[in-house]
Amino acid sequence: MSDTGSEIARRHGTSTPGRRVMFAVMVLSLLCLFISPFFVDVIDRNGPVAKGGVLSYAGWGPLDRPVEMEGGWALTWRGGAGGPPPTQKVVVEVPGRWSNTAPQLPPVGAVSYHLQIRDLPPGRYILHFPAVFAASEIAVDGEVVSRRGRAGLEKATTSYLVRSQDVFLIADGRPIDLRIDQSTFLHRDNGLEAPPLIGLAEPMQNWITLDWIRSLLLLSALLLLACYGGVVFLFRRNDRASLYLALGSVLLAPMIGAFSHDNLIMVALPQLSFLQMLALQYITGTVAVALVLAYTRALFPKESLGPLFWVIMGLYALFVTAYAGLALMGDTFAMSLVSGMALWVRIASFLYMIAVVGFAAVRRRDGAPVFLLGVVVVVATAIYSDLVTNAVIVGVLNGLDLLPLGILVMLFSHLVVLAERWSISMGVAEQRSDDLAQLLDVNSSITAEIRLEALLTRIVEAVSRFIGADRATLFLYDAKTDELWSIAAEGVAGQQIRFPSDGGLAGACFTSGEAINIADAYADPRFNRQVDVATGYRTTSVLTIPVKARDGRKLGVMQALNAKTGKGFTDADIARMNALSAQAAIAIDNAKLFAEVASERNYNESILRSMSAGVVTLDPEAKVAKLNDTACRILGVTREMLEGADARTALAVSNPWFIPEFEAVAASGQPKLLLEAEITTAQGDKVSANMNIVPLMADDAAAGVLVLIDDITDSKRMQGAMRRFMTQKVVDQVMGRGDELLFGAAVPASVLFADIRSFTSLAERLAAREVVEMLNEIFTELFEAVAGHEGVLDKFMGDGLMAVYGAPLPTGQDPLHAVDSAVQMIRMIGVLNVGRPERGLPNLRLGIGITSGEVIAGTIGSPKRMDYTVIGDSVNLAARLQSATKTYGVDIIIDEATAGHVKDIHILRELDTIRVRGREQPVTIFQVLADAAACPGLEAYRRGRAYLAARQWDAAAAAFAEAVALDPGDKSAMLMMERAHALRANPPAESWDGVWSAADAA
Repeated sequence: MSDTGSEIARRHGTSTPGRRVMFAVMVLSLLCLFISPFFVDVIDRNGPVAKGGVLSYAGWGPLDRPVEMEGGWALTWRGGAGGPPPTQKVVVEVPGRWSNTAPQLPPVGAVSYHLQIRDLPPGRYILHFPAVFAASEIAVDGEVVSRRGRAGLEKATTSYLVRSQDVFLIADGRPIDLRIDQSTFLHRDNGLEAPPLIGLAEPMQNWITLDWIRSLLLLSALLLLACYGGVVFLFRRNDRASLYLALGSVLLAPMIGAFSHDNLIMVALPQLSFLQMLALQYITGTVAVALVLAYTRALFPKESLGPLFWVIMGLYALFVTAYAGLALMGDTFAMSLVSGMALWVRIASFLYMIAVVGFAAVRRRDGAPVFLLGVVVVVATAIYSDLVTNAVIVGVLNGLDLLPLGILVMLFSHLVVLAERWSISMGVAEQRSDDLAQLLDVNSSITAEIRLEALLTRIVEAVSRFIGADRATLFLYDAKTDELWSIAAEGVAGQQIRFPSDGGLAGACFTSGEAINIADAYADPRFNRQVDVATGYRTTSVLTIPVKARDGRKLGVMQALNAKTGKGFTDADIARMNALSAQAAIAIDNAKLFAEVASERNYNESILRSMSAGVVTLDPEAKVAKLNDTACRILGVTREMLEGADARTALAVSNPWFIPEFEAVAASGQPKLLLEAEITTAQGDKVSANMNIVPLMADDAAAGVLVLIDDITDSKRMQGAMRRFMTQKVVDQVMGRGDELLFGAAVPASVLFADIRSFTSLAERLAAREVVEMLNEIFTELFEAVAGHEGVLDKFMGDGLMAVYGAPLPTGQDPLHAVDSAVQMIRMIGVLNVGRPERGLPNLRLGIGITSGEVIAGTIGSPKRMDYTVIGDSVNLAARLQSATKTYGVDIIIDEATAGHVKDIHILRELDTIRVRGREQPVTIFQVLADAAACPGLEAYRRGRAYLAARQWDAAAAAFAEAVALDPGDKSAMLMMERAHALRANPPAESWDGVWSAADAA
């Protein structure tokens, strides 16, 4: 509990810590007294002692109480290395290990314990043999009557079943020969560490029942601890101590169950092997102790020694790892040796826990003294039981199981601690309830005001009333001037106070961000007495609290003067003022936010009014929440007619198709675009508009629908069409002229056709998505080449495109722009080809044809769907030239008109004079070269063309052969050489004009 909580508890009369401890001791004593009958030692510890393997009950009388069969038993060695001959009997002490009472015997082997019971009064008896970590068989008068595991003569023939054994005897006065065969090859334990018990059947059954009750009480205690810790953690997820308590109690159950009257692990899970049982017992027990240690540290973190804690936890982690590794290897004997080494770490852990809780008790931590009492009891009993179990000491309280009693005391101590904390918490809760009621009253008065100046006045009044101060002041921080200021200060009404943000007590509080509580203001040098001098007021006590927003911003400080109690302000007053400060910070932030929202709302309203598109918003109930003036104009309504009306009735009158569209978007959460929708106004007029319906979301939930209505007039429709194939610069120029450029005009222009070579074969190697991605990548680059040289993209055609230069507006350099675009396209394709062969992809190639001449340009289509394009002979010729690039094996072919404009800028090669399909007029075509090096046989090719024109077939063939020799990949030269040979073999008529009919070339 916090110091403030303790202070409130004392103020409300809760008993002192000393009285609470005395009360707890009394309650624990009563509880222990209640359960003490179950822990009474009913075993007769004054029975006869065996000597030399003989136990005589002569003169003893009836065994009406269980008697321990301790003393000197005879032992013979049955098997195992290093033991005496099987015929030799050795006397060993029971209880105890044979390796301890007879050092000459090795700790691992197969033995037989012998005891002759004499003078046992006739009757029906029960022999109880506690569970041992060994294989054992019990024989009475030579007959095996009970067996646990398989007691072989070597490790390979031995198996363990760790459980207790109860044997019924019928005594008739004759001696009884008792033999216990034991094999200890799989565990470090040997011998009988707890003596067998004997008694008449009825007393023994009573003792067995009592022993079972102790075991069940112990397990019940563990389950109660687990349930208590688990329930607390479920309701308080940050309470890790309860989680550690619950998990530790659950994991301790297997260890406790193994040491109950019978091994409850094997009773509940008989299918477990000894290896599995041992791993379960050791690992869960080790983790349980570590969790108890963590539980203690979580309860008292300030008293815990961090480094020592982590060292111990590291050792436990090593032990768990060792157990797991040895279990996987199947080495149970090594696991038992590691358990012996872990004993001292467990003892150190218990001592550490006592030290931590003791230190917390000295510091008077709530519940620590009572917890210490429980810890001391359970740790003492645990250490005692651990030492006896591991044969470090000989038990002096045999027959009295102290560990369950200790854990029960531990549980009861936690119940008392819980009751103690509940009592204190109730007193604290009552006081805090009163404070909360006052705070709610103050908060309601504050939150009722949204205007900042009036709000500050209310906050000041609330401070003095809630804290019980004579006066109060609230100072806000002015970031522009780095000052603290206030217009709401009691006692100085109407005056605004301003001073540096680090001045006086208020400035010190604002700068440090910490509360300042001064009992005598005049004794503090930071206090500014001038204010008292100016106002005639005498300040004694001062409480100053910083006012911070939720995100940590410093808003100012809150100051209370002169506590009305005359004793100064208390820690509880600081807590109250902090709570009020948090409320005030929220209210101040809200007031500022309200002002900002009002300003933002006015700004948004001005945006809506200025928008050229209509805006209509619908709330989740399909009511019209907002619409602007443009929407009113398009729909032919007034704002008053629609705002707040149900759209399903108000809008469905003229446009019933609105409603299904709105509902579909609201239901799916997906926006929808309706192009060129026909809207009927309230007056019956038709308006064509584009509608964009968008779902509104708030906090991941549907908040309605937003409808944007864009009125499509003829000019807007035209601009929309133009923007799809022209740059914004060209659109602005065309629209600015206002002539008939878009509606049909004959203009000089250059036309470019580009096509991806061998696209079909490329596409066959790729998936459909990859084909689309490749086309998008290529066309993006080609479009940039067009737009970057004043071109207009006319259309995409499958794997090609068409571009126009000079329409609708000529530039005077249109042929050059077209050729420059083509050259840039070829370069871009080269960049895209980088790395394609390494990825197993073929290189990309383009074929480009360019012509220049007069074309007819205009916007063609229906009123709702139109495109800008050009038609004419130049368009057809450009398409033919693009196709001819495949025949001549070149990238770019241009016509003679284009060549005339660019011959001084680009290197050209006259390819041929051809007559293309659908055109009687021959055309001379040229190849555009990147540089002269791109065509080594350029001069030879030109000579060959001249020889052809002069009908010198042999010379032409030689010249073209020379060009091929210089560049074997020159397909055009190869074609011309073949043509020269063909003309030589079959010369044309004398009237031949040198034109090649390019039926095959185009």
